[in-house]
Amino acid sequence: MIDTHCHLNDGVYDSDRKQVVDDAILAGIEYIIVPATKPDDFDKTIAIAEEYERIYCAIGVHPHDASAVNDAVLCRIEELAKHPKVVAIGEIGLDYHYNFSPHDVQKKVLAEQIAIANKLNLPIIVHNRESENDMMDVLHANITSSTEGVFHCFSGDLEFLRKCLDINFRISFTANITFMKNNMDLIIENTPMDRIMLETDSPYMAPKPNRGKRNVPQAVSAVAEKISIIKKNSLNEVIQMTTSNAKKLFKLPLLMLLFLVGSTAHSQTSPSSAPNADSLYYDDDEYFEEDYDPYNRVLGIGLLLGTNTIVERYSTAPNNVSQDGILSYGGLVNYRFAEAFMLQTSFMYGKNTKVDSTVDPTIYTSIDLSVLGIIKPRNAINFYGAVGMAYYINKYGMMDSTGLRYYETHQQFGINASLGIFFNFSLKTAGTLVINGEWKLNFPFGKMHRSVDSRYSKSDERHYNPVDFGIFSSVPRGGIIWYMPFFNKN
Repeated sequence: MIDTHCHLNDGVYDSDRKQVVDDAILAGIEYIIVPATKPDDFDKTIAIAEEYERIYCAIGVHPHDASAVNDAVLCRIEELAKHPKVVAIGEIGLDYHYNFSPHDVQKKVLAEQIAIANKLNLPIIVHNRESENDMMDVLHANITSSTEGVFHCFSGDLEFLRKCLDINFRISFTANITFMKNNMDLIIENTPMDRIMLETDSPYMAPKPNRGKRNVPQAVSAVAEKISIIKKNSLNEVIQMTTSNAKKLFKLPLLMLLFLVGSTAHSQTSPSSAPNADSLYYDDDEYFEEDYDPYNRVLGIGLLLGTNTIVERYSTAPNNVSQDGILSYGGLVNYRFAEAFMLQTSFMYGKNTKVDSTVDPTIYTSIDLSVLGIIKPRNAINFYGAVGMAYYINKYGMMDSTGLRYYETHQQFGINASLGIFFNFSLKTAGTLVINGEWKLNFPFGKMHRSVDSRYSKSDERHYNPVDFGIFSSVPRGGIIWYMPFFNKN
């Protein structure tokens, strides 16, 4: 078997890369193709390919880092692509999911790297994410009749598959085809066996039972097994055909001989050491995982700060009395019980000092339990809506006829609704940090009763009449939440 796309240049392999390679060879992996993804990867990728006989590599810049590409980088790609162990230009392409680089820059850099591949007669390894139309436009404008390539970690629909096959490109599948939420059966059924290749995209997308853990090259066998089931071919037939497809595209047997002859000469211009790579530099392919979240959030605790506007509603004029800008603070606990849903309990406390100086400040306290529904929960930014139940405890400062101050306490149940946004920042082994902004509306049930009518001054006899009134509040609030790593669901 050949793992045609494996990021062994990732920093997560720095401590045991040799053992990973040895284990893969013992498991029957014949070759491993390691693609570069950014300019800082180039030297390290070449060094790894030089060190291990069974490893070949590709040189290119991923669309996430397209903005970093200039003429010097392009010259560097062309220079390194002449190395006898470089078998392709890649990983290159378009990614409109994260948009880390502008679309026009991504398209320009893709075209420039295709030109290098055409000049050197090398295939291209293509990354496509939500960019199908522009991808085909760029390819049709820049490839020639002799340009070959592979769409790695294929995730397009049937129409896009046919367009890829029409330009004679290969289709590579990862363990995402084994995930229940990513049914690729129809795509695989319609992909001819002589166009299929296997990959792991390690360290990402490990198949069960190692989901969410670091992937390894020998896990490509799970991809082969799934394809054999869907295509109704024997596992041996799938392995033989996909291995042959990879060897033809990357010309691996021929390059084995060239490396033995040419590596000594090229070593004079290739650095023998490499800088450390950034660990987990991009997480786009992790998005396909059925139960992997790059921003792992299970149990989180946080602090809240907001301003509360309380509106008291009376049946007699003046009908509405608003208490604005009441500084409120508190805390929350979030529990993510499903992919796109969280359970949240929060506590808010506010003190209204803008009252008659002869009475104590009014104190507003709320405890709520809400369910949050999150849009695109694995993205770095999430929008959400929430509804829930709440318990309100309001304490109103009063003064009796003798001048004694006291509180009247009102307790009520109610409902709340809110809209908000999460900004997620992975702290890796330390968990996840989330910045939260939210607008919440609170609606206590029924009426409140007060022994005096605070709408009127104490010199007005109406002040001493008992009064019933309804209440609702509007609370724009922000928070910072830490999701603890001890409850990692991955």
